[in-house]
Amino acid sequence: MVLNRDIYSKCLVLYPKPEWDRIQADFSRLNRYNRNHIEFQRRFLNGATVLELDAAGRLMLPASLLDYANIDLKKNNELVLVGALEKMEIWSTDNHKQLVDDNQTDFASLAEQVQRDLGALNN
Repeated sequence: MVLNRDIYSKCLVLYPKPEWDRIQADFSRLNRYNRNHIEFQRRFLNGATVLELDAAGRLMLPASLLDYANIDLKKNNELVLVGALEKMEIWSTDNHKQLVDDNQTDFASLAEQVQRDLGALNN
């Protein structure tokens, strides 16, 4: 598995190795002489860490990534795991509560836009 920072939110994303390999294959198609492509890769891959289960079947999460996501297991012994299709998100309880309680996002409008985008992809 590969653990990385999320692009849009203060959470971590855990990818199964096959999904991470697909992402890396996509990256190999980017132009290595395009500054935007290079900067995106650099920022996206910063912190990406290969994880393996220990003998007890546990994952050891790096302190630097826990800090990024505001996860302090000494202070609060809980975190939130969210299945997200081909990956899993790992949230601090506080950050996840803020996301869920965010009333600024008009979910109905967002859903309509996503449906339009999906329709455009299917055409």
